[in-house]
Amino acid sequence: MDHLEDSTWMSMPLAREGGPRFEGRMRSDEEGGSPLGILEAVFLSMGDGVAVVDRHGRFVLLNPMAQQIFGALPPADLPLSQWSRYFGIYLPDTVTPHPVERLPLSLALLRGEAVDQAEVFVRNQRHPNGLWLLVGARVLTDAEGEMYGAVSVFRDITAIKQTEAALRAEEEKFRSLYKNTPAMMHSIDAEGRLVSVSEYWLRTLGYSREEVLGRRSVDFFTPESRRYASEHVLPEFFQTGACKDVPYQIVKKDGQVLDVLLSAISEQDASGRMVRSLAVLTDVTERKRAEDALAESEKRLRAILDNANAVFFILDRQERYIFVNREWERIFHHSLQEVAGKSTADLFSGALAERFRETSRAVFESGELIQREERIPLDDGVHTHLTQKFPLIDASGTTYALCGISTDVTDLKQMELGQRFLAEASQALVTSLDSETTLQRVAELAVPTLGELCVVSVLDRESVLRPVAVAASASEGCHRVREFLQEHPPVRGARQGPYVVLETGQVASSPRASGLLDPEGLKDAKWSAVRALEARASLNVPLRARGPILGVLSVVSAQPGLNYGPQERSLAVELGLRAAFAIENAELYREAQESIRARDEFLSIASHELKTPVTSMKLRVQQLGRTLARQDSGQVPAEKVTAMLDVFGDQLRRLSHLVDHLLDVSRVNESRVDLRREEMDLAAVARDVSGHLRGQMGRARCAFELVAPTPVIGRWDRLRMEQVMINLLTNAMKYGAGGPIRMEVSRVGAGARLRIQDHGVGIPLEAQSRIFERFERAASRNYGGLGLGLFISRRLVEAHGGTIRVESQPGHGATFIVELPLEPPPP
Repeated sequence: MDHLEDSTWMSMPLAREGGPRFEGRMRSDEEGGSPLGILEAVFLSMGDGVAVVDRHGRFVLLNPMAQQIFGALPPADLPLSQWSRYFGIYLPDTVTPHPVERLPLSLALLRGEAVDQAEVFVRNQRHPNGLWLLVGARVLTDAEGEMYGAVSVFRDITAIKQTEAALRAEEEKFRSLYKNTPAMMHSIDAEGRLVSVSEYWLRTLGYSREEVLGRRSVDFFTPESRRYASEHVLPEFFQTGACKDVPYQIVKKDGQVLDVLLSAISEQDASGRMVRSLAVLTDVTERKRAEDALAESEKRLRAILDNANAVFFILDRQERYIFVNREWERIFHHSLQEVAGKSTADLFSGALAERFRETSRAVFESGELIQREERIPLDDGVHTHLTQKFPLIDASGTTYALCGISTDVTDLKQMELGQRFLAEASQALVTSLDSETTLQRVAELAVPTLGELCVVSVLDRESVLRPVAVAASASEGCHRVREFLQEHPPVRGARQGPYVVLETGQVASSPRASGLLDPEGLKDAKWSAVRALEARASLNVPLRARGPILGVLSVVSAQPGLNYGPQERSLAVELGLRAAFAIENAELYREAQESIRARDEFLSIASHELKTPVTSMKLRVQQLGRTLARQDSGQVPAEKVTAMLDVFGDQLRRLSHLVDHLLDVSRVNESRVDLRREEMDLAAVARDVSGHLRGQMGRARCAFELVAPTPVIGRWDRLRMEQVMINLLTNAMKYGAGGPIRMEVSRVGAGARLRIQDHGVGIPLEAQSRIFERFERAASRNYGGLGLGLFISRRLVEAHGGTIRVESQPGHGATFIVELPLEPPPP
């Protein structure tokens, strides 16, 4: 019992014989039981020992707990001086018998003193190892205040004492450990002052104990750490009572700065107020340097990897991401923080995830580098990556992760495919020199490399695009598209499609093919098979090599929503360029063949035409020779010589005319037409020319009519205009079949018009476009001539900035119309 309060509850006189005698008012049996029974129950159940003596020092009561400690009641004649020896009571040193006069019960009995919490040591037969007791004692008095005995209450505190001893031992060990442990430790009070420091703390910082005790712990920090501790760490520490691994910089006595990690825990009183704390400081200076060096190295490595064009990543054994670089983040739209700890299956799905996992498992199983090409769908389409995965091995030889390096080789692969494609295209394009065959081959080459559909359109003379070649992935689809384009050619004036290429001369791409496939035409239900292509992306490139645009190459994507990228554009442009060269080469070959044909025909005609006057003159020379041979006098009649000279003159003029035409065609074909412009009346020129040719017209039996009612004034080269009129009139006489010829000169708007009409054989429609070319004639060679008159006339008219055309129907004659500006066009 820690404290024995007023003991009046035991105020009872003791019998002379030693037995208790109860006096005073006690509860009767009728009120709840026998007072004696209640008292006995209390004594029997108490956990503390109770001993009672009378005023003579005779023990009259020991309860069960007391008997367990001391045994039965001692003899009645046991003198007080023998108590310590009889009961085995010792001083706290456990060896010196306790002085009887200082026993708590003796003090209460002899001096009337109340004793609380006195410690004694008991060792007897029952407890040879001894017991520790906490003893209290009181005087027993009756109602009148007369003392009649004393009572002692004691408690076995052996376990507590043993615990205290153990704690003291541990505390001593702790103190020794605290002082001698190779760790920096200190304690601070509620005001943050140092109350103790370890020896290692002192040795490390170079201070003596006297120099540091009583000073604030933060006095030894750098200013930055002191501010951080005062503003952030200590306020929270005083509230929570703990902190862990707080980074500080602490200054040694010699000024050297150490990096430390501080962890602390506080001791609090009953009110929760901090009394003191214990802190442990770990010197991490070298580790910090190593970590800083490692961090700097990692920073440099990260900078290198983040600025690399290749993808870098690291996976652990569970295929979870440990690291990804910026290129990985860019193409997959996840940051390192988002993917750290996630697996391939968490981030990717379907066949792509399975391919990734397959190669990763192969690396972990084989422990060797694996390299594979992977097709990865990204925002702008499917990319080809060359991926290398290899194991990362620790010092024990165990694979703990794998590193992946993935390089985008899409451009390289496309370049390889493109080069192979263009090489095949070039080889295929030289297999034929026929333009339409070449164009169809171009369309077929573009499918499926560039798309599902390819259409090649060429420009006709009216600058209208005419689809001439169609190729598609499916033959039926190709047939339907060809039919559709025959009925609905590309839309002229559309904002997208082939005609945009003609306007700009540049490649035109569009998310739809509506410029190529007329949306209005697709509304018809019969074109349902073609309608699906209209919503796909299209690419249109010009067919141009050395000169103007020849046409447009149009391709339509194989997949909806897939736009054409730079690689496809470049490939299509190159194909268009090579196709244009092939077309031009085919056209040049055709023109060369045609020129050879025309040359051969011209040589035949020229030979005939040149031979005719020469033959005529040769015959006249022979005739003159025979005539002279028959004349004895050697004289020839003058009339015969005159007739022969007239023939010679006519044939020489004809021969001169043929030679002039040959010279003219040489000059105009090389664009060496020199004009000497002067102000003149075109109507007057027409009258002069018709006057010179009136005799020839008479011999050709062609009636001639000139209509030039008013002057037509302009600036032209007079001789060249005469040459044009002579060529056209001569042509009319040649093919006019003796019919009337009408020449009309008039002013129309801001220009002059020359109109020459005959009523001869006429010109077929298919020949009207070529009669103005070299060596071409409107009719057969039976009409004679070199076929150069109209060609020379066209070049002379064009040199004046004008135009010449023909209107004719076979059997109904021909009308040649020349339009001339009054003034020379601006340079």
